[in-house]
Amino acid sequence: MAHHKEIFEDCEIEIKDDNKLLINSKEIDYEHDRDINKWSSRYLPYTRYDSLLEMARAIAQHTVEFSNTKE
Repeated sequence: MAHHKEIFEDCEIEIKDDNKLLINSKEIDYEHDRDINKWSSRYLPYTRYDSLLEMARAIAQHTVEFSNTKE
């Protein structure tokens, strides 16, 4: 997935070049553990995801900063 853009839970998720994640145009810092091929972010600490897109969707759905954008 070189470039992906979608609307999820009223948030715009954009992944650029498989290494830059933006939600509602805000760049999201994350870590990728190459040994176990999992992604994580400070937005949802202690949780690891199988893909960058799966993590982005979880952040959009479960964090106060982004889940309240539709209110």
